[in-house]
Amino acid sequence: MEFTAKRVVIAAAVAGVAVVAVGATVMATAADPVSPEVTGATPADAGHPGEGKYTTGDYVLTVHELDDDGEGTSTAIGPHTTYYSKTLHGNGTRRHTVVKFSAGTDGDGPIVFSYPVPAPGRVADCVAAGTEAAPQVRCETRLPAG
Repeated sequence: MEFTAKRVVIAAAVAGVAVVAVGATVMATAADPVSPEVTGATPADAGHPGEGKYTTGDYVLTVHELDDDGEGTSTAIGPHTTYYSKTLHGNGTRRHTVVKFSAGTDGDGPIVFSYPVPAPGRVADCVAAGTEAAPQVRCETRLPAG
């Protein structure tokens, strides 16, 4: 196959369109960083009504329970640990609306996953997997136990 100026220009144009399409997908994802709520069929763990349940993998996971102003609580959870948060729905007059997660010991590290706080009486059950370099967090909303 002979490379002519016309073929080079067409190949460059096709590559440019592909880069723009991928960039638009990434920007659309960044514009709406909170994952949609997923409702699980199994009930929450007994004895932990209204609490968030966070299970970590092979790395430290920092959980940020925040209100609409970005205020709230952050908790670093060690590897291979399950932590129940009594402040999932807020405390006092503050009502949390989102749970955000960052990986590693830097509590101010980049957010790797966000999930909406479920309605009162329901809990978020979140599990971290993957590695600190490529973390994966999955959450489900669970109904009250019993």
